[in-house]
Formats: sequence, structure tokens, C-alpha cells
Amino acid sequence: MNRVERLAAIILLLQEQAYTSQQIARHFEVSRRTILRDVQALSEMGVPVIAQEGPGGGYSLPQHYRVEPLPLTRQEIFLLMLSLSAIEKLSDLPFRQERASLKAKLRAALPKKELSGADGMLRSVEVDLPPRDMRTPYLEPLMLAAQQNQWVRVEYHSSRRPSTLHLLPHQIYMQEGYWYCRAYTHERTAERTYRIDRIRRLNSPAQDFVPAPIAQELPYEHISHPQVSVRLTPLGVAQMESNRYLGQRISILEDGSGELVFRCPPDELDWYARYFASLGKEVQVRAPEELRRRLRRLGEFLAQQYGNR
Repeated sequence: MNRVERLAAIILLLQEQAYTSQQIARHFEVSRRTILRDVQALSEMGVPVIAQEGPGGGYSLPQHYRVEPLPLTRQEIFLLMLSLSAIEKLSDLPFRQERASLKAKLRAALPKKELSGADGMLRSVEVDLPPRDMRTPYLEPLMLAAQQNQWVRVEYHSSRRPSTLHLLPHQIYMQEGYWYCRAYTHERTAERTYRIDRIRRLNSPAQDFVPAPIAQELPYEHISHPQVSVRLTPLGVAQMESNRYLGQRISILEDGSGELVFRCPPDELDWYARYFASLGKEVQVRAPEELRRRLRRLGEFLAQQYGNR
């Protein structure tokens, strides 16, 4: 993106709401000093940028100030079409019927020359997503419940057992081809994450359902939670880097190996034991001792299961 395109994009950004110079810098991945120079240039060009100092301040535009968006470049069209081609690989997604019409409308509205160039770029680039056969018929109702802060009653089939739960959805996200719902659970008085394809039924709570006050959980990495310390081989680093939560926390050492240190709630140690066990010799768990004990139990079970007979 050249400077002219960035200046135009800053105007469009400030039409939505106020932003600080630091927020704008992060958005465009440039320095704060660059944004300060850009704002000064916009003011000199006659754009009525409003600067407000202090807490809650930042840059904004007058409420009724509007400029027409610039035509999309070939690179911008490529990014847009690449995103659409990626979601087409999902076995399920919200508003499935609207997906086809959206793509048709976009192709009809975009400049033919730039669209043709973007299509050429798309033929050599692909976003790979794991194919999944699971369907998520309750994806849209959960999105609506999260948006409206509404409780729902679900029949959930985990890998262990079926259960009936009252959930207050907070966030819907997709990871590795699976859709997940992060929600506060009435029965467990805690926030948990659920795979949406495992929800067998979803309804409104019964009229006599009265949710208890939401308990204030300790932060995930609270100082009172056990500290997990792990050493990774270079191959272990490569395998763990794709993990949504752990990958970004690895400290890479000069020889390509890595170290991982974090805290987690005690009731998640069982999950981490199974996860680290799946990495085999590529990971060495140093602490806590309770996690090491769980790994030993898993090892003893496997040795018994596959030992000589």
C-alpha cells in the first residue's frame, strides 16, 4: 500500500469511529510517527480531522463528513476473492445460501480488468483448510444468542457423555475446520468452549429458568494457577506452532528448539496431558509435577496396552 492509498484508507477508517494514532498504526502496520505525519498531511489537504486529547481521545471526522470509497485495486480484489474461496471449503458456515449470491454480486460489481488479474493470481494461491463432514445446524442461532446476550438450552454430546446445559454464548470461532462456541455454562458456573457440531438440540430455556449470578472466574493465567514449563525439540516447535493458543507463546532458541511457559486452570491439566502426550518425544514437560504424573499414567496405560503378550 502506497501513501496515497493509506491516506484514503485512514479517511474511511475515521468515518466509522474515532481511533488513536497507535490504533491506526497497528491497523496499517506502520509506525506511530508515520501516522502522525499522515494526519498532518490530511489536515493540510483540507480534511477536517478532529484531534481530541486525553483518555478516550483520538482522531475522528465530523459526523456527516463522507468521501466516496476509492475503486478496489487488483491486490485488494485478490484478497477479497481469496477469503471467499477459503470459506467455500468449509463443510458448514453461517448464511450458506447467501454465500453464492454474494460471490455473484461481487463479480458483477468489480472492474472486469482488475477481476481478471485477481483471478490469475488466485490460480497459484490457495488457503488450505482440513475437510470436515460435520454439520452445524445451530451455528446461526448461537451467533444470534451471542449477539443478543441470550441464554440457550442445549443437548450436548461430548466425547465422554451427553448432557443438557444452559449456555450464555460469548464468542463463535472456527479453528482447523471446526466451529466452536465459547460460553458461560450455568451448570458448571464457569466459561467453557464447545464444538458446535456436537450440539444435538438447541432451544430457549424453560420459562422458570433463573440463571444464577455469573461467577467471576480467575483469569486464565492467574498467579494461583499451576505453571506449566515445557521444552520442545525443533520438530516439536514446528508441530505446536499451528496451535491457536500455544503457538504464539513459544520462545524459539538459537538451535531451533523452543521453550513454553504459561499458567492454566487446574482442571485443564488433563487436556494438556493428552495434548503433550500426542507429541511424543518432541516435548519434555518439566512442571508441574501433577501434569508429569498424568503423563506417566498415560504412558503406563500405553505400555500395558501395547506391551509384549
